Amino acid sequence: MFASTLSVAGRNGVLRVLLLEPSVEDAARVRALLSNQPEFRVAVARSLRQARELLADGTFDVALVEASLWATEGANLLEVMRRHRSDIAIVVMTSGENEREALPALKLGAHDFVSKRNLDAGQLGARILVAVEESRSMRRRDTMTRWLEREARTDHLTGFYNRRAFDQRLHEVCSAARASCTPVALVLANVVGTREVNEAHGYEVGDMLIRRAARGIARCVRASDFVARVGGDDFGIIIAEGNLDLGRRIARRIAHEIERLNVEEWADQVPVSIVFGVASGVAPDADELFFAAEQQITSQYGHRPDVTYLPLPEEPDGPSVA
Repeated sequence: MFASTLSVAGRNGVLRVLLLEPSVEDAARVRALLSNQPEFRVAVARSLRQARELLADGTFDVALVEASLWATEGANLLEVMRRHRSDIAIVVMTSGENEREALPALKLGAHDFVSKRNLDAGQLGARILVAVEESRSMRRRDTMTRWLEREARTDHLTGFYNRRAFDQRLHEVCSAARASCTPVALVLANVVGTREVNEAHGYEVGDMLIRRAARGIARCVRASDFVARVGGDDFGIIIAEGNLDLGRRIARRIAHEIERLNVEEWADQVPVSIVFGVASGVAPDADELFFAAEQQITSQYGHRPDVTYLPLPEEPDGPSVA
């Protein structure tokens, strides 16, 4: 059993065990069972305070916890352990064979339980190894799930969020704004001339144009703003609690930064040109807000340049969906 499961041990082939047991006799017995096995290194805590001190000073792979402690201090025990080692495996030790004694701990996230009655070294070691493997497998699954969720919400050309994430966020922000009667501003940015660049220079150059536009936008938004690529050459910036003036200021900041980059860093490349639509409203509807910003961009179709810089006009102010 041990030979097939030693892969769960640490880098030095050792699992560090925190034994939380108020009883001196039981602690000595359990420690003796594990100390004869080279896979385990055991530290004993008689109280939650001692356990907190040991966790703060060292890293543990598994905690063996007396079940009675969970009845009064289970939530505090879990909080302390997760704070110091989020993937620590927890095995509860009961005084008898009845698993009801372990239910409070299992409901809070313990991985297994063992009975201290007729406990032997082989059984205890095997249950510890299985609990550690289960804990690490759950952590790997959680990590993979978070990675897949992030991948599903990311535009891989720019690194921004994608349209799916944008739509979800816009509806969430607008819903919260309706509940608190606060404003939301939306900036849509359309990169001009991508079709012509693709036809004249190829899609690689067109993709580079989009990436350079994204770089300019990223330098101008705030950490609290939500930025996404919402179409082939379109970007959206959601500004929670932002009014029309703030939306325009952020759009102008982007326009000025793009102009600077075209002159200084991108002088030998196809220039990036962007037009903007800015809309805002107090407690707005998400779809109406997006439509208002989109209509402002559409109104500029007749006089957009091919691939030259277009500053955001000071007037008219643009739509507001109050």
